[in-house]
Amino acid sequence: MAIAYIIGNGPSRKQIALEKLDGVTFGCNALYRDFSPDYLIGGDATIIKEICASGYPNDNQCIFPDWDPIPKTYMDTLLQPFKDQNYRIEESDLDNHDHVQIFGLSEDPAEDMQVHVVGVDINWNIINMRGTDDDPGFSVNFFTGAQAMAQAAIMGYTKIGLIGFDSIWNFIPDTYQNIYAGTNAYDNVKETARLRVGSDNPNSLIGTQEAQIKKVLDRFEECEYTIYYSGNKNPMGEALWAPLKYNSFIK
Repeated sequence: MAIAYIIGNGPSRKQIALEKLDGVTFGCNALYRDFSPDYLIGGDATIIKEICASGYPNDNQCIFPDWDPIPKTYMDTLLQPFKDQNYRIEESDLDNHDHVQIFGLSEDPAEDMQVHVVGVDINWNIINMRGTDDDPGFSVNFFTGAQAMAQAAIMGYTKIGLIGFDSIWNFIPDTYQNIYAGTNAYDNVKETARLRVGSDNPNSLIGTQEAQIKKVLDRFEECEYTIYYSGNKNPMGEALWAPLKYNSFIK
């Protein structure tokens, strides 16, 4: 089976000619703005709403967590319990579609409790994120890079390359390393604050991502992972691919 490339959005990604990758590509979130992978993984409500509004799923395959659209006629009934509990209902693009996706509940004390309702086309190329046989919800609540790693492994890929995972392996303290920082769905201020609390803090960006990736490595020990480091030469030429050690992370 071909190698599966997981494409994150760290700055090191810019060094790679993505269109020349010889394998199956799994892209994360806003990657679709610049490149269409074989599978686009959307990790949270804000970016999924953007992807849907763009029309990208019309012609491109997406994988979203908890994807289960319902007829719009059922929407008010299903939302009423949330309204009764004073959830904030965020609606988008409802007039143009007969079905809706309800998702993205937030109970973070620092944020308003909210539910996102998005108008969708049931013929779009969107499939529900898969779990494992023994844990149907495995990886659903992980960050998008770990979700993509899990989806590739669940589909049977055992050779997996990681590109643009700068926040883990090329970590620069106090710097939110994302190509799309400051744009829609990428809150530069919020994510930078999460970097500054220390990797052992449960709210830490780096600590959370490490823990989730380790869970993927634990679950899929048969997979062989390689990572492309920032500063290496183009992997289509003199690539410097380094093995991802099972229980260690390079920062």
